[in-house]
Amino acid sequence: MRSLNRVGRAASAAAAAPYLEPVRACSTVLVAQVGPPPTERLARALDVVQRACGHLERAADASEAATAASEGRVGGKLLLRADQMVPPGEVRALPVVAGVSMQSHVDPKFSRIASGLAEKHVDVNCWSRVDWTRLLREEKAYTLHHIDDNTLGFAGVGGARDNLSPEVCDSLDELQYQHRMPGAMDAKLLLATALVTLSHEPQHNKGIAVEAQAECYAIQLMRETAVKLGAAPAYAAELQRVDWQRYDEELPSYRSPECANGRAYDLDPASSTFP
Repeated sequence: MRSLNRVGRAASAAAAAPYLEPVRACSTVLVAQVGPPPTERLARALDVVQRACGHLERAADASEAATAASEGRVGGKLLLRADQMVPPGEVRALPVVAGVSMQSHVDPKFSRIASGLAEKHVDVNCWSRVDWTRLLREEKAYTLHHIDDNTLGFAGVGGARDNLSPEVCDSLDELQYQHRMPGAMDAKLLLATALVTLSHEPQHNKGIAVEAQAECYAIQLMRETAVKLGAAPAYAAELQRVDWQRYDEELPSYRSPECANGRAYDLDPASSTFP
């Protein structure tokens, strides 16, 4: 995917040429580095990746721009589909629980909020501490440590599942089910972070891949999310201010100069207030 993104950003065919070689070697590298799938479920995912490689290789070798673009689109869509099929841990069926629970479950209230933000049905998985540790181990290997032990949530681009850490769900549970609106700054910061996470992941479900864009949208949307979970409007606004004051401390990939009043990531450019 990295090579495809670089090809797409290249200013000319000559500039794109160095990035096409990994694409042309897609099938060869897949066989050499991945090997046979250990389970039938992973075999289905591997089949999708193999089909994607075929389309991407034809795109790289195409002599006509229209053919390259068409094959590249099909290959890219197949890669995203495969991404939703692995690793297997996050796709297992979970019970639906509307309330505080120590077991891994789908929260229907959080799912409704995420579905509204993603503009399609989304399941929000709240994972137990044991399951979350195992899940992160899989995800770290699969994403080459793009996801790490500090991850609070993750979702596939274009997918229909949001995976939230126990810490995030604990904070959301306190607001939604225990009707707590903490006053201590540390507690407010934890809750604000949880609300941003719940608002952030559906942006990926919606198709947004850029983390800084998803985060900026989430910061702007978190106040409404807080109100839907039972926060008083004034308290929700305070949580948004608390989170926005920490924007400069975000990881570099989650920050952007476009996250500002009147800039590209402003969801309400007609308003003079931000976020």
